[in-house]
Amino acid sequence: MTAELAWYLVLCGLAFFYCFLNKRTALIAITYVIAAYYLWIVRTSGFDYDMVGYARYLTYNLDFATATTYYIREFVYWFGASYLYQMIQDDVITLWVIDMIWLTLLFYAMGNRHLSSKVPMYVIPFLIVFFPLLMGYQNVYRQLIACVFVLFAFFGARNLMVAGFFGLLALFTHNAAIVYMPLLYIFAVTNGMTKPKVSFFHKGVFAFLYLVMMAGVYYSSLGDSEFGKSSSSTGISLTYAYLAVFFAMSIVAFVIGNFSLKKFIHHNTTLVYSIFTFVAFIPALGGAQAERIGMMLLIVTMPIFAANLDRSFKTQNEKILMRMLFVMAGIAPTFLFSSAYNFLITAARLPG
Repeated sequence: MTAELAWYLVLCGLAFFYCFLNKRTALIAITYVIAAYYLWIVRTSGFDYDMVGYARYLTYNLDFATATTYYIREFVYWFGASYLYQMIQDDVITLWVIDMIWLTLLFYAMGNRHLSSKVPMYVIPFLIVFFPLLMGYQNVYRQLIACVFVLFAFFGARNLMVAGFFGLLALFTHNAAIVYMPLLYIFAVTNGMTKPKVSFFHKGVFAFLYLVMMAGVYYSSLGDSEFGKSSSSTGISLTYAYLAVFFAMSIVAFVIGNFSLKKFIHHNTTLVYSIFTFVAFIPALGGAQAERIGMMLLIVTMPIFAANLDRSFKTQNEKILMRMLFVMAGIAPTFLFSSAYNFLITAARLPG
């Protein structure tokens, strides 16, 4: 067993342990330290697939005057990582420092007592081992960072200006983050989905933003580098697996809502948005690109769905059982897909 796999299992154990807790505790600081050490092990254990390219691109001295449109339109990551590498002069440490940035934002967004107080405690360690996030920090790195910026906009920002700022950071980290723009708008005008009704004007703005979003996602798929297209080298075809997850979540939510379509839509706006958007992009973008859109939508949908699921059960035993089943479902693909499991058993650094 590699150290990478061993510490991944430790975090899985923590996710199950936190299923028994209801309130925020100081133990989350210990979890943060363990997650930080785990990510250090990940970075020193080998670069796989796209991460080989990310490590290599750190050495490129990018300049706005000479860089191609691809790098300029996603300058937050490309230029930020390049400048950071120029200071550190080590690819492993540079990527780990970037890991610490998104990890800190993730823990704050999910662990603060204000905006994310309704998100169950177990979600915090669970997100680190959740299969789509594993794919993020092991392979599709910019998508992961963009997702964390969006999560912070949803759960960590206390005013619209800060939320908008992190939304822009997400957009210019990976342009496909525009997929969240209409959802962030509705989230803002309904005060975190707490207002039951949306005015006709806001519905019109949402529809306009949705059309802009669809055009933007399609444009972002036309990249001019090796990262502009999804790599199929992982050997994992997850487009329909993600779709199955979305439909499974919708079935659970529909049953919990006593088979009421009105309740289902009202309490699961994010899930409905994600399913409709994902299905729309599969024929337009093809499997590989749609797969990454599915990953990004699933990461942001999961905490909201977990909070709704937790509120649906009254007794502590019911909550614990559903939490543990949810954790099992979220980490199972890591062990079911051999190529995903191979991320955790890379013993030595691959040449970049």
